[in-house]
Amino acid sequence: MHDTSLSTQAQRRRAVAMVVALTAGTHLEPLHYERRLLARFEAGELTLTQVDELMATSVHQILYHSRATSPVADADLQRLLESARAHNAKQHITGLLLYSDGYFVQVLEGEESAVNTLFARIQHDPRHHEVATVRSGPGPRRFSDWSMGFGHVVEADLQQVLTAIEVQWPFRVPHVDDPHLLALLDAFA
Repeated sequence: MHDTSLSTQAQRRRAVAMVVALTAGTHLEPLHYERRLLARFEAGELTLTQVDELMATSVHQILYHSRATSPVADADLQRLLESARAHNAKQHITGLLLYSDGYFVQVLEGEESAVNTLFARIQHDPRHHEVATVRSGPGPRRFSDWSMGFGHVVEADLQQVLTAIEVQWPFRVPHVDDPHLLALLDAFA
């Protein structure tokens, strides 16, 4: 399909609908980030070539953990998430935040300078300390469905997953049922 054959919004909308229908229920089905790119294509903001390049481009990822400096109430977590989601959407940053009894684990992914700027702010945030980077570098966008996914998780399960990720191969993959922990394992272990 060439961009010139899809010159009207109606043609682009039909092409996107066909792609989504053909890939529904498969591993090729567009995720949230990819659907946003396709919506921008439908609106004429991006060409097919630009969409393809953006989907194929790896992003910069940072996986870190930290400890809260004081207990974090659910209302405080909710405010933090609302703020993070708004900021991340503007910066095209996606990721995952996990919390368990004063312990944070977060993945940030996006354009390298945007991710590094955000991580620098996080490192100086007085709400937590002992910020330790587990992984940092390029990789495929894995959390495109979440401008900031969030999960309350069991600390023992979280520690098992982090150990599996930090130890690398060979390791015993822990049995966890939480979808957020499974996503973290899938992305980094």
